Amino acid sequence: MSNILKKYITPLFCCSITLIALITWLLAGPSNTPPIAGQMKDFKINNRVISAPRIPFHDAHGNKKVLSDFEGKVLLINFWATWCAPCIHELPSIARLHSKENGQDFKVLPISTDAGGAEGPLKFLKRINQTNLPIYVDPKMALARAMGVTTLPTTILVDQHGSIIGRLTGKADWDSPDALALIKHYQKN
Repeated sequence: MSNILKKYITPLFCCSITLIALITWLLAGPSNTPPIAGQMKDFKINNRVISAPRIPFHDAHGNKKVLSDFEGKVLLINFWATWCAPCIHELPSIARLHSKENGQDFKVLPISTDAGGAEGPLKFLKRINQTNLPIYVDPKMALARAMGVTTLPTTILVDQHGSIIGRLTGKADWDSPDALALIKHYQKN
């Protein structure tokens, strides 16, 4: 009887476990892992939930804003400055992203860290023909510091609930298929 158990029961048990694992994997559906590739390979996802700070910044008209004003939308927050060469290089892709994707569930927030307020960035964007971008300013870098920005440009993705998803430090093409796939992933979740 012992040999029969070893010969038939053990393989049957192993096959049953394998079948249960396969069915569980199939029922779980596709992975919820965000698509990080190509242009977005350096995007760093937070390992824990971090709420976006409630530090005020201003729009071009001097109106006080906080990130929670945009709750319900996935936010792409781009910290930049007029004197930052990599920032200037990526601004056209930020503007194209804003033109293509800005809407009910997504918002591009280009936040200038220039010390002089909105006037300098407004003139600068006009000079480089990017006037379709909204202007937000953080001249004392209070929001930037609270979000851990140490290098420009830094772009931070925030989900609909106000939690920081992750960041990319350095320039990127934010209207690339890789960036759009990453953004769309979080718009669905």
